[in-house]
Parts: sequence; structure tokens; C-alpha cells
Amino acid sequence: MFSHTSQHTEQHKTILRGEEQPTLQRCEDCCSLYHCPFCVPEMFKPTIKSKCLKHLQGHRRRAIRHKEFFIFKCHLKCRTGPHFHCVSCTSTFMRKDGFLKHLAMCDNKKPKITVVELKSEKNSPAPDLHLSASDSGSTAEMPVSDGHKSRISEDAQKIRRRKANFEQYLCPKIAVSEETSGPGPTDSEMADQGSTGEGRIMEEQVRTDEPSKSPVDEGDPLVLNLSVVDHNGPETTVSNSAANTHPIEADLAIKTLVNEMFTGHPPVESTIPQRSKSDAQDLCPFCGLMLHRKNLQVHLRRKHPDQVLNQEKPASAQVKNPKQQRLPLRKQQKVAMESTIRDVFRHCIRFPVPISASVVTEELVDTATDKRCITVLARWSQCDLERGMKLHFSQRWTLLCKHDTIEHVLPSGPSSHIEKELLSCQSPSGTLQAVIREEAERQYLEVWGQNGLEKSLDLIALNKHGKVYEDAQFACLAWSPCEKKLLYVAEKKRVEPSAQSSFASASEDGGLVLLEEQDKNVYIEDWGEGLVGKSCPVLCVADLLKAAVIVYAGIPPNISPGQALWGPNGRGVVFVGQWNEPFRLGLKFCSNRRSALFYLNMKGNCECLSSDSMSVSSPRMSPDSCWIVYLQGQVFGPHHQCLSMMLYDMKNRSTSVLVDVVRRAEKGQFAGIYESLPSQCWSADSERIFFSSASENNKAVFSVNRTTGRVTQVCGLDVLRLDDFGSVQLLTIQKDLMVMSCSSPNQPPCLRVGFLSTVDQAEDLQLCNLGGAEVYEEFYWQPMLITPPSQEENHQFSGLNFGAILLKPYSPQERRKTPLVVNIHGGPHSHFAADWNATAAALSKLGFAVLMVNYRGSTGFGQDSIESLLGNVGSQDVKDVQRAVLCALHNETTLDPDRVAVMGGSHGGFLACHLIGQYPDFYRACAARNPVINAATLLGTSDIVDWRYSSVGLQYAFDQLPTSQSLTSMLEKSPIIHAAQIRAPVLLMLGGRDRRVSPHQGLELYRALKSRNTPVRLLWYSDEGHSLSKVNTQSDCFLNIALWFKEHLN
Repeated sequence: MFSHTSQHTEQHKTILRGEEQPTLQRCEDCCSLYHCPFCVPEMFKPTIKSKCLKHLQGHRRRAIRHKEFFIFKCHLKCRTGPHFHCVSCTSTFMRKDGFLKHLAMCDNKKPKITVVELKSEKNSPAPDLHLSASDSGSTAEMPVSDGHKSRISEDAQKIRRRKANFEQYLCPKIAVSEETSGPGPTDSEMADQGSTGEGRIMEEQVRTDEPSKSPVDEGDPLVLNLSVVDHNGPETTVSNSAANTHPIEADLAIKTLVNEMFTGHPPVESTIPQRSKSDAQDLCPFCGLMLHRKNLQVHLRRKHPDQVLNQEKPASAQVKNPKQQRLPLRKQQKVAMESTIRDVFRHCIRFPVPISASVVTEELVDTATDKRCITVLARWSQCDLERGMKLHFSQRWTLLCKHDTIEHVLPSGPSSHIEKELLSCQSPSGTLQAVIREEAERQYLEVWGQNGLEKSLDLIALNKHGKVYEDAQFACLAWSPCEKKLLYVAEKKRVEPSAQSSFASASEDGGLVLLEEQDKNVYIEDWGEGLVGKSCPVLCVADLLKAAVIVYAGIPPNISPGQALWGPNGRGVVFVGQWNEPFRLGLKFCSNRRSALFYLNMKGNCECLSSDSMSVSSPRMSPDSCWIVYLQGQVFGPHHQCLSMMLYDMKNRSTSVLVDVVRRAEKGQFAGIYESLPSQCWSADSERIFFSSASENNKAVFSVNRTTGRVTQVCGLDVLRLDDFGSVQLLTIQKDLMVMSCSSPNQPPCLRVGFLSTVDQAEDLQLCNLGGAEVYEEFYWQPMLITPPSQEENHQFSGLNFGAILLKPYSPQERRKTPLVVNIHGGPHSHFAADWNATAAALSKLGFAVLMVNYRGSTGFGQDSIESLLGNVGSQDVKDVQRAVLCALHNETTLDPDRVAVMGGSHGGFLACHLIGQYPDFYRACAARNPVINAATLLGTSDIVDWRYSSVGLQYAFDQLPTSQSLTSMLEKSPIIHAAQIRAPVLLMLGGRDRRVSPHQGLELYRALKSRNTPVRLLWYSDEGHSLSKVNTQSDCFLNIALWFKEHLN
């Protein structure tokens, strides 16, 4: 058998530390080409350097990250097949799952324990039992007590018969662990090794020629002493009466625990509990697995020996009524399971996520060699479960650069906590930073410089406007080119109700206030979910020299300004104007609202620069102030869509299409623009624009040439490539230095930086690791691209594919098939990218496989895919999800088709409830967050009433009234009509302040299921909106979802 021998003094060549790269040298022996350092020439023939580097990239993608090491698969002649080398010992493993188990055990290595099996000779008159202990591998015999000898001599034949029973029931699989110096154990040996626990006791199945018989049948139990040998300590003898525990005590404790769990009888030593037909299965009290009783003893002995010994009760603690014992045990199981779930979720949600980045300063160190010192500032968001809130902090890195190459990255030092900050912006020179901060219901505009706080304005005391906007739809904070003024957006000031005056007047600086009768009971519209209380935004300019605030006049009253930026030379303002007439519709997650690009000069003249019948967002000025790019889409229809990129020429005052809408993309090609542009997206020469966008199941960074309109994906060179990640988000590009956030489903976000090297090759990017979590979670993921069968095709949009992402634990617990959780995104025009998802990662770490489906209608697959869903909700998207589940079960035989659950939020909850109604015998549990249950009753309560019509294929107009035909169509596509067929237990989570999907939608399903005695549980979060985004709410939702699935899938 195999055991650890010694720690490494020198790592194998396939083990690299951190970002260390494999060494490539030209061969001087057999050829003048390059050999792969990890493969023999027979497997990978020597070739040129570029091809060898590309081959090594494949090695790195398949490498295992363990702590600070990258462990590459070795194809050398160490063994007959490909294998892995351990970082801590000389072991080698061919199977990846066995190697991962070995790494976990190797990290927690303890003193080795050798258990010696004692066998009696067949011809001996009586079995003479001895104790053996030695620190050098030899044994010294010690006879047992005289009392035991006399007892054995009285009935030797009886003991021989009972020896096999004892070995089978009380001391199973006892063997002697042996030292070995071979290359490593086989796969079957590794499986046995993984079941021995932390003590590293290698086991061998005990064989006997006699049939097994319960020790209870023969009367008194056999008394036996075993030796425990510690090769690192002095000689020690341990008996079954000693204070220290040993295998006999552990097994007896396990039997005692199982006896109490199932029968409630008092614990009696060496007595095997009688089998109860009514209690054939139960949960493990430590990990929550549902096991048959005959397997529970083996499971406890292998997986939880230490916990069993800690839970062992004294023999005097006898319970007469088994029902009284079962209740505390069930409670104990639930408490243990809740603790495990909370720990796993805390681990997965604790990783910080970058939200913005900027290039702060640039200093020339050496003019002769063009050496520069660049400071990069990144801002992060991190969840703190203890305080139940999201924390924000910043980090700074100093890059030592030569020309356009990063030579060295200085350590960032400790992070700085950011408190109560709404907006911040760095000045063009990098010497000043503006911050809008909120404290005790007051808002302050602060300007920080090299000598600390240089200017502070109390915006509430100035009394020029209401609250400052900090959202993504309207907010901005921009320095003027002269760095003397700051531009931002705030709520228009409202005049207090007055008995003397029923109308308001214009203020001295031209800022308009409400021109309607003032009454505290008059209804004031807002912009819906996530923008409650925001109704009339205005453009404000803070003059730092005068310490005054000016509200710009000249904007038409039917236009609500936002996303503003300074025009050329600071002589005007460019902004996006949203139409607020005849009434406001929800704006968050909706790129189909009528808006246009406007220019406002200092004299109050407002001019429209774009079409006034489209939807506009994300205007970005070029560094030379000659060009503006912005995104444009259609009004109404899909609430989110593929957008076109428009280019406005400031000199010629003309507009052209730079990137058009992508109707249908080829596999792996650019699929269109689906999200807003970064605040800094231009290259320094004003020739290229950079952005992130969904592409099938991934998210990537692209560049577009301003002159040719050619779109190119940014990949990177050498080993640090961006396409090694599932998702890449561009945070900023300044002075040709790009800062990106990179992540995968099993790798939390980290930062990559790099300089653009040439104008024509956007993908020619030298990358450097900047910071972030260097963690590689041990579960598997793969993207899936699915083609629907002919009977499920949309004949108007035929030939469309859709995607999915499967996350799966490396090895199922107890060698059982893995339960599957189907996760469905909302929208429906949204997207599951292959990025870090704390919920999916936590479920995978708890033993579930997770399938995240991007059904037809998701972004990232072209505009045809989005439009194909209009009028087909409740049918096409439901069939796509079911088809993805069937494909996953067919391709992955380790998934359990009898244990499938489904979860989703908003439209994802809509689909989840459809699935359990249309396929009632397929799904075993359901969890839905703020689901759409009845589209007909939702029509009058949602903030996006237009989508209620568009989703069922009807055109929308502001003056449209519902008809019986439209309401019938909405009802027929709703999951409420399948409520009578639902048999799966349903968990509902509702936000009491949801403006997008009324919580009464969930209550409607709750009442329908309760009246039919279908298991249902409802969680009500009174102060939450549609996203259920508060940290405490996220934690509570995940805990309840995991417990719900654990209970009903086991």
C-alpha cells in the first residue's frame, strides 16, 4: 500500500510557483527546434517557438492551481502514462480526482498510525493475543492479562468462530500501512486511501472463510487489545480500556450513535441495533446525506470518525421514549447543515469584485530610456455577512514601465476603506479628486489634493437642488478641462406647499422648479424599479472658485437629462435626454426608452444631435474632442437588445454607423453590443474604441477601428491570455493602458493590465497580473452550445442556437450520482456569462451540479435570437431549458436524472414555475424569486407595462387599453394555468417593495398551491425590491434554497 514518505526539497519541473513560466530553450542535441518541457518527443514533436508556446497554453489551461503552485500534467517517462506530481511528497497520480483528494490530505498530514492485525494459527490450541508496539518497525510481544487467557482457554473454538464476526462488525478493514518509494498508488488504491480519513490508516479488506454472524448471537463480546505504533514518537501501548481513543472505540461509538438514531434504545456496548422497517433511511447528522441504515455505519466510520467520538454520550444517558430522542437529533442535523451552508456561502461571497479603475498619475523617471512610473487605482466591492452590508475599498499599484512594456509591478500595500461615497472622479491632470459623499442625510462635494481636503461644499445648505443622482441611468461627475468646475446630475428642487402661492417661479440662476400646483398629496411619477424618488433630474455645475452651484436652464421640460459630459473646451455640455411624456416607464434594465443626444451651450440653447425617435445611451468624447461615440437602439419591443454604435463628427456635425446591429453571429465571432461603454474607452490617438460585450456563453473585450469599423477581439499574447477566462470586463483604458477584470465560474475576479502595442493589431497585447483573488475552486465547468430539434424550431427564426454552462463537483459524494440544479436567468433578455457567480459556486461546493441556461432570447447570440422570443414566452423558452437539461443528463452520466431541481428569479422564476407545471414528474423541487405568475394581473402593477404587451407579441402604444383578447393571450402564457399539475415543493421569495413584478404575483401561486395541499413555503422581505440584493437577504435566500434542495432532493 501507499503512504507518505518525506517532504520535497526540490519541486518537479512540472510544478511552477505563482506566475513563473516554463523555460523554453533551443535543442542542441537532436535538433535545432524547441521541445515541450512537459512532454516526451514522441508525444509532442519538436517545433518552432511560437507553436511550442501555443502548446504550453493548452498545458496551462489544463493545469491544477493549488495554493501558489500551478501543477501541470506530466507526459515524461516518470510513469507509463500522463500523471501529476504532488507538491509536498514524491507521489504521482494518473487520475485528477484522486490527485485532488491526495493534495487535500497531504496539506493536513498528521503522524502516521500503523494498526497491526493479529491472526491466530488454525492449529493452535487457543488464540494467544498480543500487543505489539515499536518505533522502528519491529514488534515486541506482550501477553494479555491472565483473566483474558483463562477466558480464552475455556472456549477456544467459540472464539475462533466469533473472531470473523468481530472483524466484520467491530474492526472492519484493519491492515498494516507500509512505507513505499514507488511512483505512487494506482487509481483503486487512491480510492481506498481517500476513505481512510485524516489519520492516514491504510485499510485492506479482511478475508474469512467462515460466514459472517452477528456477535450478538454468540453471547459475550470478544475482548481484544490492539497496538498503535507512532514512528515519530516513543513506544506506546494502548488498550481498549485506555483513555485515548482507537478504532474499536470509534466503531462502538458509531454503532451507539446509529442505535440511538434509529431505535432510541439505550446504548449497550457491542450490541448491534435491530433493524426498523419504518426507519430504513435517515440523514447523516453531520453532512445531511440521506443514507440507508446499513450504509450509515460505514459512512460515519469513514467520513466522520472524529465527530462521532465527540458526540458519544455516556452509557447512563438512556432515553426511554425514542420519539423524545428523535426531535433533538433532527434539530441537531439541521443546525449542522445550516452551519455548513453558511460557511460555504460566506467563503464564496467574500471575494471582492472590481467596480472601476483609473490611471491616476504618470511620472517620467528617465528621459533617455523613456522609463515611466504609472499609478493605477482600482475600486472594489465586497460583501460582509457579519455586518450585512457591502463594503467598498480602493487599492493602488505602481507600474514601472519602459516604452509600452510593464517591467515591474510594485506591491499595492493595504487597501483603503471607502465610506459613504456616492461618486468620485479624478481630474484630467491626476492631481485632484472630486468626491460626493453622503453623511447624516446631507450631501457634500469634496475636492482632495496633494495637501488633503482643498474644498468642501454642503450641497444641501446651498439649497439649489435635491438629492444627487448616483445611479447608472442618469448619474455623472465630470471635471471641466480647466479643472475649475464639476458637472453632475441632481433632483430638481421642489417648492414647499404654501397657502399664499399655488405656483412656483424660476430661480435667479435660471434653474426651473415645478410649474404645477403645489400640494403634498399630488402624485409625482418616478422612473420605476431601482429609481424610486427620482423624477425630474437637472444638470448642475459646481464652481469651485466661487463655491457656488448653478442649475443649467434651457432644457425642454419634457426631457430628463443624464449621462452628461463636457463639450470641447468646456463651452457646453453633451447629455442624454429621456422623454418623460406622456408618462414615465421603468428605466432600469431597459435599453428601449425613447431618448436622444443633446448639446447645451452656456447661453442655454439646447440642440438635438441624434435621431429623436430612437433610444440613446453611453456618449463618450474622444481625447482630441473631435468625435463622440454612443449606443443606439429601437424604442419598445424587447426591453433589452443588440445595440448599434454611432459616431458623431463634431466638426462636420454628421452622424454615421460605426458598428451595426448583429442579426446572427457565426460561432465564436463577434455577436453584437449589449452593454454600456466604459467611461474611458478611447485609445490615446482617438483611432480605436474598446468595450466589453456578451459573446455566446462568454464575455469578451473588443476594439473597433474608427476609420474602417473593423471589430477585433482583444486576446493577449504569451501565457497570460484573456481567452483563458470565461469572462473579461474592461474597466478603463487611459493613455493606452487597459485595466480589465477577469474571472471564470471557478475563479474569482482578478485584474489584468496591458499596453496597446500597435494601431492595427488590437489583439497584440502584453498582459500583466495586477491583483485580485488568486483562488481556483475545485469544481469543473464547461460551456454548452445546443441546437434545438426540428420540432422545437421557430420557423420565423430557424437555425438559432442557444447556450448553457454546466458546473459540476469533481467527484460525487459517496460515489453517488450528483443532483442537478437548473438555474435560469431573468430578463428574459439577459445573459449568464461564464464569470464568477457566488450562488452557483456555493451550490457546487455543497455537492450540486448547476446548469445555467441561456435560452433563445438571451443576449450574446444576435438580435434574431432576442426577437424570436416575442410572442413565444412560456413555450419556446420553456422547451429550451428542458432541452438543455436533457442534453446535460445525456452527456454527463454522473448526473442523477431522479434528483433535478430548478430555480430562477423574475422571468427565470416564471420559467421555473412553468417547468414544474408542464413537467410535473421530472423536477423534484423549485425555488423562485419574485416570479411572474399571471401576466394578465401584472399588467396594471408593473413599471414596464410595455413589456407585458411585447412579450406576448403585441405592439405597444402609450394610449393602449387592454382588451379581452390581449388579457387572454397573457393568461394563456402564464404558469398559473399549470398550477393544478404542480407536485414539486415550491419555495417562494418575494420583495415587498418590488415595482417590476408585484409580490402579489407570488402570493397568487402560494394560495393556489396551498388550496391543493402542495408543499409550498413563502419568504417575505418587506424592505426589498425586485433584485433582493441586500447582503442579509442574499444570505438568507441562499440558506433557504440550499436547505430546501437538500431536504427534497435527498
